[in-house]
Amino acid sequence: MSLATFIYKAIDASGKELRGTIQASSQAEAFRKMSGAGMTPLTIEAVRERRARFSFQQVNEADIVSLSRELAVLVEARIPLDRGLRSIAEHGGKPELVSMIRDIAATIESGHPMTKALEKYRSIFGEVYIETIRAGEKSGNLQAVMAHLAELLERSAETRQQVRRAMIYPAVVMAVVAVAVTIIVVFVVPRFASQFEAAGSQMPLMTRIVQGLGESVRAYWFLYLGALVSAFMSLTLAWRSRSGRFFLECLLTRVPYVGRILVAVTAGRFARVVAIALSSGLDMIEAIQVAGRSTGRPVFSKQCQDMGEAMRRGQSLGEALRTTNYIPSFAQRMIGAGKDSAEVAKACSIVARHYEHESSNLTKNINTIIEPILTVVMAAIVLLVALSVFLPMWQMARLNH
Repeated sequence: MSLATFIYKAIDASGKELRGTIQASSQAEAFRKMSGAGMTPLTIEAVRERRARFSFQQVNEADIVSLSRELAVLVEARIPLDRGLRSIAEHGGKPELVSMIRDIAATIESGHPMTKALEKYRSIFGEVYIETIRAGEKSGNLQAVMAHLAELLERSAETRQQVRRAMIYPAVVMAVVAVAVTIIVVFVVPRFASQFEAAGSQMPLMTRIVQGLGESVRAYWFLYLGALVSAFMSLTLAWRSRSGRFFLECLLTRVPYVGRILVAVTAGRFARVVAIALSSGLDMIEAIQVAGRSTGRPVFSKQCQDMGEAMRRGQSLGEALRTTNYIPSFAQRMIGAGKDSAEVAKACSIVARHYEHESSNLTKNINTIIEPILTVVMAAIVLLVALSVFLPMWQMARLNH
């Protein structure tokens, strides 16, 4: 069994105060050991292990996927979670991961549910993971939930890799063009300006505009840089805040193609968790509300809470589903047509497979959307810069003739 280190302050039989450390599997065991040694514990605190300084030492998504797979096997084999987690920790690995698994095991061993143990590590596991586990605990079908979570995380990781691969080419091209345009605007065009001034001629309007932009960047580069950094920080803070996340999510769902991906991913996750929850005995309203939280979309989660309240007031499932834009009409008809929980669960499984497949295809084909847009944007930038350079050259050539 893996042991943790605890710092204690205690009083011995003679009344003398003692301080030191003790190795134990839990705080309760440390208390028992000290009492057996004739000491009266005053305080017992676990030693916090140092967080990993380097990214390769930190817990990443691959670690969580692997842990989820192992937990699914443990639940299927009916091994107690605390004992199984300690056996996983004994296999070693990243110190931060081992420390986290031990702490989760100790929390479960003390009688708390798994979601309570995971709450401390919400930044690592994420909202979707914890809420889906909560659905599994409430329904008593933790095994199916753990297997679903591992597949969900693997699919999410694959989707992110596909998006990164799709964005590498546009990012590299845009970076190269940005450097080239900056050199032309800041250094090349001003030379034309000096030549035209020496000849007593006026540059074309387009060239004067580009010249003004170049002079502005050279004189106030710190303002432009500050504006970019401020915009980035504002978006980051807005995404982390509740009201900002609501606004940005509503905005993203209206962006062509991006909105389709978000809707497909959300509908697939929602339908999958509803199917698991209903198959495990949860009532319809609770299944919908838990599934809404498990998607990790605050806007949709709020809509699911409202759907549950509407259904309590007597509204049908089909009518409630029509109040959200995250569930496409096809899914609304499929799910709303069910007459009981068994039929709805079956329909949700079909809907989940459909939209999981659709979201995967949309992500794979993102390059076919980005490349034409990138080509048009690049052509416009190149045309603008080329005209600003060549128009004065042609004008100077006419003047010389």
